[in-house]
Amino acid sequence: MKRCCSIKPSLSLVTSALLLAACASTPVDNSPKELTAVVTAKTVLNGLYVPDSKGEQVVYTRENMRTIYDKITPDSFYMKWAGIDASGIFRMDKNLLWQLNHSNKTYQECKLSGCTSGFLEMLEHSGEEEETEEYQSYEELECNVELTNNEFEVISTGNKREIAGQATEEYKVKWSTEFTDESGKKDLNLLQFVFWTTDPNAEMKEAWRVHEKATNNYLDAVGENNPLVRLLGYEGFKTISAFTGDTEQADHLGLNAFQQELAKIKGYPLSIKLEWFQDIKACSANKKKEKRDTSIDFSGGLEDAATNLLGNIVKNAADDMVDKKVDAWMKDARIRYIYDVQSVENKLAHNSNFNVPEDYQLFDRN
Repeated sequence: MKRCCSIKPSLSLVTSALLLAACASTPVDNSPKELTAVVTAKTVLNGLYVPDSKGEQVVYTRENMRTIYDKITPDSFYMKWAGIDASGIFRMDKNLLWQLNHSNKTYQECKLSGCTSGFLEMLEHSGEEEETEEYQSYEELECNVELTNNEFEVISTGNKREIAGQATEEYKVKWSTEFTDESGKKDLNLLQFVFWTTDPNAEMKEAWRVHEKATNNYLDAVGENNPLVRLLGYEGFKTISAFTGDTEQADHLGLNAFQQELAKIKGYPLSIKLEWFQDIKACSANKKKEKRDTSIDFSGGLEDAATNLLGNIVKNAADDMVDKKVDAWMKDARIRYIYDVQSVENKLAHNSNFNVPEDYQLFDRN
């Protein structure tokens, strides 16, 4: 009986030791807390051109700083190497951007306007093969095409549903282009957004206010050093921010037909779906199995640049589809991206969310 009873203190000591060890291995964040707008979301990426992936995003925003955390995990075991676990920390108060790679605990430091190396460079070269291929435009393929249709519209469908316990309404944004060659064959492209929006509550309105202030501070800090700002202008940049639900739509954004269409979207978007469909038939007789030009020429303005992008970049990943008949071309999306908001809060968050951890190593500065 004595031996049996003596086991209890031993088990208690072991349990205590294990608990102490677990607590010792968990870092304690002692940084101060301040009121912060925090938006969390789930993401889905799939389609013919991209590996199926799921992700999560957390955005921390204060009036003079913002951190965007993304974790993306491919569904396929063989694509696990393409996963992303990263943060971008935008410090308007320091005119700095830190890009963190949480997988290997490294970061690069750049001007607030953006980094000139790293992730963007990786994207530019991600499609390259061992042998360099020539990129060709319609002209280089000696194929004359005409932009025979270019339409952009926002539609309030009247459809309603409940998302995350909140009543929402549906809006659809459709951008369609049609390129016709001399034989009458066409390249068709459809870029479609589906928004489910809700009447903003107090938390969402406050998040909009903080995000608006942060966006203004960002634009004031970067000026025209950011390429997107140079392309779209100050108001155009804010229009895109409102389009994606980051900030509230405002009357002063309706400067042209494009922006006036976007301003039709009312409410806070709880769900955004992007789908890109295409049917490629033009220039099949001129096809030489080379990739077409993926560069974007902005010299003619945003609309010409978008036309160039939609008309040419699609040829790269669809070379093996050109000679095949596609009856239901809108059945399979080339790219599908879904962004579902999980929560919008204004709460106390640690200052550490806006700083590089001490144990991360700098690998580049520009």
